[in-house]
Amino acid sequence: MALTAQLKCDLRARKLTLDLANLFAVNRDPAAAPMENHMPLATQRLLTQTLPPILCSSLLIATLAACSPQHEDGIHSQAPAASTVDSTEAQASASSSAELVAGEQPTTSGYAPTAAGFEQQCKTWLAAIDQGINTLEGVSAPFTVERVLAPLNDIQILLFDGASQAELYEAVHPDSSLRDAAAECTTALADIGSRIALSRPIYDAVSQVDVSDQSPDTRHYHFTTLRGFRLSGVDKDEATRNKVRELNDKITRLGQEFDKNIQEDVRYIEVSPAELAGLPEDFLAARPVGDNGLVRLSTRYVDIVPVYTYAHSDEVRRLLRREERSRGYPVNDKVLTELLKTRHELATLLGFASFADLITADKMVGSAANAQAFIDRFHALVKPAATRDIAQLLARLQQIDPAATEVERWQNTYLEELIRKEQYQVDAAELRQYFTYSKVRDGIFALVSDMFEVEIRPWQTDTWHPAVESYAMYRDGVLMARFHLDMHPREGKYQHAAAFGTQVGIAGKQLPVSTLVCNFAGGKDASEAMEFSEVRTFLHEFGHLVHALFGGHQRWAALSGIATEWDYVEAPSQMLEEWMYDKDTLQSFAVNSKGETIPDEIVHKLRNARLFGEGLMANMQIFYAALSLEYHQRDPDTFTLLDKMMELEARYSPMPHQQETYFYANLGHLNGYSAIYYTYMWSKVIAMDMFSEFEKNGLDDRETARRYRDIILAPGGTKPAAKMVEEFLGRPYSLDAFADSLEPEKE
Repeated sequence: MALTAQLKCDLRARKLTLDLANLFAVNRDPAAAPMENHMPLATQRLLTQTLPPILCSSLLIATLAACSPQHEDGIHSQAPAASTVDSTEAQASASSSAELVAGEQPTTSGYAPTAAGFEQQCKTWLAAIDQGINTLEGVSAPFTVERVLAPLNDIQILLFDGASQAELYEAVHPDSSLRDAAAECTTALADIGSRIALSRPIYDAVSQVDVSDQSPDTRHYHFTTLRGFRLSGVDKDEATRNKVRELNDKITRLGQEFDKNIQEDVRYIEVSPAELAGLPEDFLAARPVGDNGLVRLSTRYVDIVPVYTYAHSDEVRRLLRREERSRGYPVNDKVLTELLKTRHELATLLGFASFADLITADKMVGSAANAQAFIDRFHALVKPAATRDIAQLLARLQQIDPAATEVERWQNTYLEELIRKEQYQVDAAELRQYFTYSKVRDGIFALVSDMFEVEIRPWQTDTWHPAVESYAMYRDGVLMARFHLDMHPREGKYQHAAAFGTQVGIAGKQLPVSTLVCNFAGGKDASEAMEFSEVRTFLHEFGHLVHALFGGHQRWAALSGIATEWDYVEAPSQMLEEWMYDKDTLQSFAVNSKGETIPDEIVHKLRNARLFGEGLMANMQIFYAALSLEYHQRDPDTFTLLDKMMELEARYSPMPHQQETYFYANLGHLNGYSAIYYTYMWSKVIAMDMFSEFEKNGLDDRETARRYRDIILAPGGTKPAAKMVEEFLGRPYSLDAFADSLEPEKE
């Protein structure tokens, strides 16, 4: 397992995962839409290391989108660290039931407003962790839970909270020097995490702890900790452990370089105003003509999403996508090659045939062979639906260009929008009027509050930027969690969408805190319109946040929050997306500036149009999954990145490769998710199966929601994911519900 930028074995994003971020927004294409992981979260920074699950906490990162700069000089005086605890709230917590929290003792200190201040804060974390390691390495018999596991847990809390705060500031802080300091801190914390993972004295002590008479969560913690230690190579000789540490350090640095090259490579094209025909008026108004008579378009999501969707000019879409899919190239060709070679060397050193086998060993899938089998089975399942989608797209393209014989990659989003508008009467531009940021936010709050019987109130606290909104979540009047929303683009900010773990929740000690980082309209005017796909992204990421907050009340930090197997973490967030097609949910917040609620007719059209494109989206996802797995299950010396990508694209992708693009150089998930991008579709299968339970009982059935909250969300990582899902469904999960969702008759 690995220490992640979310420090989640996923997602932040920083998945992160991935990922996520709205892997389903723009043309159902994760790399073309605001994306977890993700988690993450760039951004699942250290997930590729072989650190034990004790270092893989509930910090998640998915991913996606960014836009034009805002004010960069204003800095609020404090961050969302655990140190900002209102005394009244703390008293409320102290009187709460055991299932929530019995008082809060912050483990991280307050926000440092300067790079130097943050560097000092990081040194404080490192010193405290170092002292804890030294003490634990010297512990003598008897080796008990209180003498071994409890001190290890204290170390993990410090490590998780420090790494999550550093990762968050690296992604969002307006001060570039502080972002750099945070990146250095992330690396330093990864290094000390690697030291723990390879500490033979700690491993020996943990292995001698008898947990036979302990609670199920303690036994599970002990089991996963020992498994993670062994996967990290701690049972190897000293020379091998030193080499493992060296390779992990190199992997961390290469991954950071890979992510940074993508984040900083914003490209542009310039076009005449006439070439922007078809784009919404508010988009054009926000992009005035320059002195040269041209309009400048960036490869940020706030530009590419509308252009790919609405621009009539085929050439503008082609040129912009060529630039967007070439970010990070050519420098990342070399960086990624070296990253793959280092991972392969690490895996073989630890006795695995490939890095894909190493990274899947503690996932639900279990092995690279099983992951490949899933990819091929899933591909066969979705190919008929994808073929139907492509046929519709080609037929519409031939109305524009009768000579067309195939749909190009820069055409499908535009063609999908035409078909939805003409055949299903779903007009994305018309839809936008019903989705303003403030109403969407409040509507999602209301949905979650009603489903899970909680209350969300504003939280007055210092943050890293004036645009950040902060909230507290209460259950039965008792404070149970806090979260931040950093939802609008600015220069230097992470460009995608992600749920960041910000403070790990520990029962009786500290509340969980999470942060959503997105790049939606509404930063300057809360009435600015959002795309329907962005609303879906918001709901997806909020699903991650809810999972982290409800699951963040465990004794063991490594089991708190989104601490389940990584190929499961997207399931709860993907399931919550399904409420976007529920009429009652939409009409509770989809209201235009005239006070008109989105009509029944439009909601009906949305539902009818939904199936169109789902097969194509799933087929594209499986291409990305095959790419990430194949890059990591072969010796990197036996292939080149571009040739292997084009080989897989020809085998799995329903559309041809766009010439002069180098997608592998800007697919951040190849760092954060490494070989396991398959997790998005694996999770999707489980998500649809769980959603079938709501469909059966009614989307507003309080008892189903309560069971889901208590069985799926609240346990965090204290049980294997398959066991939780089986308990909720009353049977093992299957592909059936997902397969049914692709059938036309379902609509």
